[in-house]
Amino acid sequence: MRVALLLFIVFGLQSQLIAGGIKGRITTAKGEALAYAGVAVKGTSNGTMANEEGEYEFTLAPGSYEIIFQFLGFKSISKNVTVGNDFTEMNVVLEEQALNLREATIGKGKEDPAYSIMRRAIAKARFHQLQVRGYTAKVYSRSTALPTKIPYLVEKRLKKEGVQEGKAILNESVAEIKYRRPASYTQKIVSTRNSLDNSIPSPNEYILASLYSPEIAGTISPLSPKAFAYYRFEYEGYFEDQGQLVNKIKVIPRAYGEGVFKGSLFILEDRWAIHSYDLQTTTSGLNISAKQIFSPVQNVWIPVNQQFRINGSYLGFAGEFKYLVSLTYQKLDIDPGLKEDIVIADHKKDHVAKETSRKENLEKLIQDQKQFSTKNFRKLTKEYEKEQKKERKMDGGSDRLVRQDSIIIDTMANKRDTTYWQALRPIPLTKSEVTSYVLQDSIKVVKDSIREKRKPDSLAFKPLHLLTGNTYSLGDRKTFYFKSPLLSISYNTVEGNAINILTQWEKKWGKSYRFNISPLVRYSFGRKRVYGNLTTNIGNDKWNLMLSGGEMASQINNNNPIPPLPNSIGARFFDRNFMKLYQKQFGRAEFSLSNIADILSFNAGLEFEHRKELFNQESARPIFFWNQYYYTPNRPENRELQNTGFPIHNATILDLTATVRPWRRYLIRNGEKRYLRSKGPSFSVNYKTGLAFAGDVDYSMLQGSMRQNLSLGPRSNLEYYVNGGGFLSTKQMYFPDYRHFMGNEFFFQYAYPPDQFRMLQYYRYSTSSWFFQAHAIWTSQRFALTRIEALRITGISETLQLHYLRVPTIRNYTESVYGIDDILRVIRLEAVARFHGSHFKGMGWRVGTSIKFGR
Repeated sequence: MRVALLLFIVFGLQSQLIAGGIKGRITTAKGEALAYAGVAVKGTSNGTMANEEGEYEFTLAPGSYEIIFQFLGFKSISKNVTVGNDFTEMNVVLEEQALNLREATIGKGKEDPAYSIMRRAIAKARFHQLQVRGYTAKVYSRSTALPTKIPYLVEKRLKKEGVQEGKAILNESVAEIKYRRPASYTQKIVSTRNSLDNSIPSPNEYILASLYSPEIAGTISPLSPKAFAYYRFEYEGYFEDQGQLVNKIKVIPRAYGEGVFKGSLFILEDRWAIHSYDLQTTTSGLNISAKQIFSPVQNVWIPVNQQFRINGSYLGFAGEFKYLVSLTYQKLDIDPGLKEDIVIADHKKDHVAKETSRKENLEKLIQDQKQFSTKNFRKLTKEYEKEQKKERKMDGGSDRLVRQDSIIIDTMANKRDTTYWQALRPIPLTKSEVTSYVLQDSIKVVKDSIREKRKPDSLAFKPLHLLTGNTYSLGDRKTFYFKSPLLSISYNTVEGNAINILTQWEKKWGKSYRFNISPLVRYSFGRKRVYGNLTTNIGNDKWNLMLSGGEMASQINNNNPIPPLPNSIGARFFDRNFMKLYQKQFGRAEFSLSNIADILSFNAGLEFEHRKELFNQESARPIFFWNQYYYTPNRPENRELQNTGFPIHNATILDLTATVRPWRRYLIRNGEKRYLRSKGPSFSVNYKTGLAFAGDVDYSMLQGSMRQNLSLGPRSNLEYYVNGGGFLSTKQMYFPDYRHFMGNEFFFQYAYPPDQFRMLQYYRYSTSSWFFQAHAIWTSQRFALTRIEALRITGISETLQLHYLRVPTIRNYTESVYGIDDILRVIRLEAVARFHGSHFKGMGWRVGTSIKFGR
């Protein structure tokens, strides 16, 4: 038996080594390479792609085959070949595809024939998705990044890592994919290789998106039920491919920009399925091109290869990114009840059969009825999906589950040698890609020799870390974080210049357990004293216990309405001291439970504070003096409370919050839930009380909130936040216990929470009574300036905002805001109009950025 097994292995290896196939180059009649042309065995999913230079190499077992060569815009041709133990050279020339026009077969009327075709294709889109119950496939993917511009400040450092202008960076992976309807994927990474650092497997995600879906990464598909609101279509003609008539449809967005495609879509006649597509879109000023070719397998047209190309510039970097995917289906499970032999009639043009009851089973209807209207068929498909969801729920599934993924990486994935890859790689490398591997191999030799003398940043301290900060790996899933004190220097009129030293030690274990301890030491040069706090957390993704304590100079509004950087700029250069501080010695315990039944979260906090009022330093001076500005006292002005000062006292506060997200959904990856943004609103209830028996304050407050981030389309979004409540009792309380609001008096801000006003004075309308506030932000990429396509495709968007406050001291305070976001990708400009009731109170301007500084 041992001898037989040995002989079997030897002959098996030998047969692999002498395996033959076909190879060659695919070109136009002019000799130009057809980059990424498709090569497939007719009637099967076995295929590959040419590389960028049109060269291909296709390994096949000995036998006779009919090979199909495809390229968008060119005539597909088939060639018969007999494969032995060697490679047969087959150079192929493809001719441009001529389009035929016809009018009579598509119906009468002035409407472009493309609309009738698209109504049928849209009606049948979900049907084509449901046809495939499952499959097992071998997927080869390759990404190539080519930097064409690198900012000077990082050019030298990146060059040491092997990243330089004009040099390609490669990543290849081979994976085995198992799919089960509706959205369950198991991915095993068999091998992976990248040209930068092959020490850790870095597989590409399986991103073979389906154009049959209504949206792809936030972009409306031309086959979406909402497609006619976003696209116009033009019929450009038809051609024949593999015995099928193929209609070419020009996809024209009504307003090109983020969230829509433009290009060509090829639809099979009678089947109304995708034959192929060549589409482009844009995001954040980057241009994205996507191509996909389908082939018939078991009488169903399914995707066999896909190409992505991204180019453009971002924050000083420029380049091109290419991503190729080639699939070979090994097991394909087609739903036998969803067959193609049905007729879809255009309900706007053709005679429509009497509508069948939607409660009947779709599979039975297809057997009994051969013709459906576009409108009726879409309804029936939805009913079919609902029945399937009910069945999954009865089997223990959840209707909140969107997708289930499992990713396994083979222990040998990144240890395959060059010979292995030469035999396995279905798409040959180009000359520049081969050069990239050679270059990176030489860089790796140098880096390995340097690594022996110099430890990496994650293991050793370097003087540069005093400026940048760093995270150090201590092994066994332990890390130590050090924040640069030079980046944490701030100025305020109470402390003068102050500097923080912040560190964090963290240990992780199991799937999601963690424990960390974070000491913060702060030195105030103005007060000439050291203070700080210590915070610890222990928990996982379901619960967390936080303990903290120490002494700090804290903002009176504990939500910290003004960050240190804008306050430092205002105090030093503009003679404005916005931050109002008090001293507290405190101890706090907080316990939180998350994702109870997937929708409920609960938080309970208990805090003791020894409070002391603070005052401005007598030596506080700005660098520049302004006639219209001046430092104000650290004691805030408030309309409800004439004197906001307070004596030294103790406060013990109990804070309880419950949040429910009824419409929350999630995906599962490697057994762990990952929650997605809820499509519906979330609701929160908060109760806060001062415990009289453990301190000097005695009050209680109840408030409720509702918020939602609602997508109104690919270029339109609405976020709103509503909050209201009041104090149930106010027996004894001080100004820090008031209900404060997120005001803003400085022209520059880099953080905008949803309840942030733009020009509201920080403490003027703080209250110990009832309150109501509402905030709404509508974002659009097709409003005023963004109607100009040249501006829209740079990635900018416009916002209209409304911020409203009602308290006893001001009944109707309103801010109306017009803003332009993502100018040069990072800048935000806003114009703000203030109103008290119907009275206009003035205009203001705000500059901001979405980039957050520090940790």
